[in-house]
Amino acid sequence: MENGRAAILYFVIMCVFPAVSFAEDAAVAAGVEQGHHIERRRNQFSTDFAYFVYPLAGNIPGLGAASGMGATVANIAETQADFTGFYVAGDFTAGGATLLDIHLIDRLLIFNTGIYNYKVAPKVFRRGIDSDKNDYILPYYEGGAAVGQLTLTFDERRYEGYARWVNNGGTVNRVLDRYGNDFSSTDKSFQTENILNLGFAVDITDDVQDPRVGWRVEGVRRSPMEQRFMTSRFDTYDLNLTGYLPVGNASTWAFNAFYSSAERQSAASTDYATLQSVMGLQCGAISDQAALARCRATEAQFINDRIAYNEYGVATPLGGTQRLRSYANGRFYGGKAVSYGTELRWNLTDERTLMDWLVLRGLRTNIQLALFGEVGSVADTWNDLHHTFRYSYGGGFRALFSGVTIRLDVGLGEEGAEMQLFLDYPWSVFSIDRPG
Repeated sequence: MENGRAAILYFVIMCVFPAVSFAEDAAVAAGVEQGHHIERRRNQFSTDFAYFVYPLAGNIPGLGAASGMGATVANIAETQADFTGFYVAGDFTAGGATLLDIHLIDRLLIFNTGIYNYKVAPKVFRRGIDSDKNDYILPYYEGGAAVGQLTLTFDERRYEGYARWVNNGGTVNRVLDRYGNDFSSTDKSFQTENILNLGFAVDITDDVQDPRVGWRVEGVRRSPMEQRFMTSRFDTYDLNLTGYLPVGNASTWAFNAFYSSAERQSAASTDYATLQSVMGLQCGAISDQAALARCRATEAQFINDRIAYNEYGVATPLGGTQRLRSYANGRFYGGKAVSYGTELRWNLTDERTLMDWLVLRGLRTNIQLALFGEVGSVADTWNDLHHTFRYSYGGGFRALFSGVTIRLDVGLGEEGAEMQLFLDYPWSVFSIDRPG
């Protein structure tokens, strides 16, 4: 725990104080009214009714592409309540429904809930920043999740604290390595997991959805309630800081720093023979010597990764829709993770345009282009964390419509390019593909 506390202290000293200073200076330079906070440029609790039915064509690196339909009704009956339902199928299958912004106490206590189901075979890479992109296993997972969140919010959403409960349940139907070997000892029984997230957000910007000046800091602790078989239990601590520097009258230059650390709460075995006896590939049944060698190599990697997990855990991974966008989802992970990014967001339009069509009604507020660059690192100890970095850079297009940000990004990096069609801005603490 001491290394984790030292890392957080280092992060705060090196990143938070300078970012707050530059954001305040930028606000003064832009002529924004100062006091104890930056003034909001629009209502943070809009009741403008909107609805839209839309095709979905999503691509999540490491999962694949899928398409389908979705529908959203925003600000139902002149309240802040929103409903969304969706279904997509392709390389993966997913569906769900959410009910958001239910004000139990107006502008003070808010309830969100959602249910999801999915059938996926994500690439799970080896841990570490130097792992090979072709070295992975494929767990075929089918299950669902239910999410409930209570949020206390104050001062036009500038200060928030929340508790989020996530219940996951499902079955791993099979696990294959890259050669097609089946992990015969895979537990195929139905498994459940409950996670409690406690977090806060301080948002000293001019707008929660589309900030152009100011700063935002978020922190969350993720705590699994159960300990899985032969697996240590860890709490994960995330700290996320973003600053916004105004560019011209309507654009912004955003900067992000992110830190994540896994802290062990209860330990499981790190003995190779013990883990091999219950998690091995049964390689001795293979007669072909070349296939036998591949099987044993895969088994050794798998067991050694479990030993490392039981010792160090897994912080929030890098790669995918939020950080290091040129890499597959969950591409890099270890006991610690850091990411630094910058993004120039150039607004092509900045007006509230009412769109009222048969399948769409609402306000379009922005059409935006973006250029971004990111670096990130993972390691099992804080001392090793900043030795090797991976980078990602690229561009994107965004459309903001009645509280929803639709994002198309293309990222380039050392392993090629990835294109993503996704919702919301990057650098989120929670996202649709990682709701827990």
